[in-house]
Amino acid sequence: MLKKLSAILLLTLSTSVFAQEEDSFLDKKHEIKLDAIELIAVANIEFSYEYLISKYSGAGISITFDGGKESDDIITWAITPFYRQYFFNRQEKRAQGLFAEGHLNVGGFEDYYYEFTYSVDSEYQPETRVENSTTAFGAGFALGYKWASNNGFVIEPLLGVGRNLFGSELNDDYIDLDFYFRGGIQVGYRF
Repeated sequence: MLKKLSAILLLTLSTSVFAQEEDSFLDKKHEIKLDAIELIAVANIEFSYEYLISKYSGAGISITFDGGKESDDIITWAITPFYRQYFFNRQEKRAQGLFAEGHLNVGGFEDYYYEFTYSVDSEYQPETRVENSTTAFGAGFALGYKWASNNGFVIEPLLGVGRNLFGSELNDDYIDLDFYFRGGIQVGYRF
């Protein structure tokens, strides 16, 4: 009789432990991420936070800062709120798999160029550095795929494009800010 009671108690406890482990994964509704590709390729720092609304959707915000190194990248900062819809989520897990994202983007851009002056009387005048800056607002679309492990590790490749609707006049002769690219590989943690 004691063996049967012990076996039933052990079975009940092990079932509840496994159920708590699965429930705890479903209870995790927050993610923080860092874009590894953007950090390496253009020395920008992009942090993202996503709140998982349900098993099939999430909303969040990405904040990008210039990494401080002078490069060909003209962005100085960007704030990108987004909404994601997850598709083909066959597992009993929250918000992972293929997703489509709609987003807005507001960002600051800076660029500079040099003007040279030549005259008939003198050979060469010193160059003048001309700096331009603007803030642009746009909207866009992206596709990606998210993997989430049971211990909270998250990785997601993302690729998208958007169109600046206002403020894309940085320097009409050299820079066209009508379209922007959104993409990378974000690595993070779900809690």
